[in-house]
Amino acid sequence: MGGTNEPPVRGLGNPRPFKAGRRSAIKCKHVSVFLRLFGWSYVVAQHMSRNAELSRDLCVVSHEEDIDGIGSAAIAIKSIKVRCIYLTGYFKDEWLLLSKKIEKRCQEKVSIELLITDLNPNVEMIEAIDRSLARCEDKRVVWIDHHVWSEDALLKARALGYIETYIDRSMTATENVIRYFGLEGVADISIIAYLSRDTDYGLFSHPLSEPLTDVIRYSLYRKNDRKFLVKLARKFSKGIIWDYEIDNIWAEAKREKEKILEDLRRNAVIRDIKGYRAIFLTSDPMISSKIAIREAGVKDYDVAFVIYRNGSITIARGSKNVNCAEIAMKLGGGGHPHIAGAQIDKKVMEAGLEEVIKYIAERL
Repeated sequence: MGGTNEPPVRGLGNPRPFKAGRRSAIKCKHVSVFLRLFGWSYVVAQHMSRNAELSRDLCVVSHEEDIDGIGSAAIAIKSIKVRCIYLTGYFKDEWLLLSKKIEKRCQEKVSIELLITDLNPNVEMIEAIDRSLARCEDKRVVWIDHHVWSEDALLKARALGYIETYIDRSMTATENVIRYFGLEGVADISIIAYLSRDTDYGLFSHPLSEPLTDVIRYSLYRKNDRKFLVKLARKFSKGIIWDYEIDNIWAEAKREKEKILEDLRRNAVIRDIKGYRAIFLTSDPMISSKIAIREAGVKDYDVAFVIYRNGSITIARGSKNVNCAEIAMKLGGGGHPHIAGAQIDKKVMEAGLEEVIKYIAERL
């Protein structure tokens, strides 16, 4: 379970900006003056002069279930002219649906640019993207992430020639996107960066971190409302972190959350696996893994497995001797050393918790 053998990181360096024409540069000369007059950071004006209008058809693809994924999309929306936004997860059917949407867009356009954020692909996911872009004569993919990529995935992305990867594991995906566009220090962006780090590292120190997490996961897993999540990304891009609409959804989410947590607290299972003390929690996907572990109240564990009823598993460490990314890769997933995830066959899930534990133990 331990170990530090991780794939190499490609630094952000000096990323090639998305294209902007001469006309947009002239337009943004006046915009930059306006921004300076009203106290905005000059870096925004500089950035807008590069990226206010695109010569291609830009679409943003980001992770759908947390502040980091929504925040990454928000930064892109704020930074450049985005023509379409796709929020997705890691399940095969979700990725295939995304690929079909991209393929359809390629049929309509001769060129396309994708900005993909906060998604850690395997080789099959990259191949699916490649197939969806086959009909595009001119294509470019910028992939900004902070997860541990497998060596095979990195090699596949590089071999295609049109995918640029910017991976910095010391930052959240949102922070990486901010850095890519040169927007560090902008006030209404800084709060999104803070919330992304606060939730991704399971700190939940900000008073809005947990409520926003509840809102996102409730909208996704209870209401299946990805349109609202896109709307939330647009709100974030305008500096709106909380409003009446979000508050109403949170009120609904809280009621559901309490029912789920009552069941979760009663059903925690502890096992010794490969010399490690492991906790297994069965939960509804509406509950964030860090919240689930906190609410279970179990202390002194080495690794926690939060097993969601939709077939997703989150792995979180309680000991620094555990590398969650390494465990996740053995289960066909990936992530970070401190937290990672994978998906398992729903037939295994339906067989019960003991079968799930057996499935995990056999692969470690």
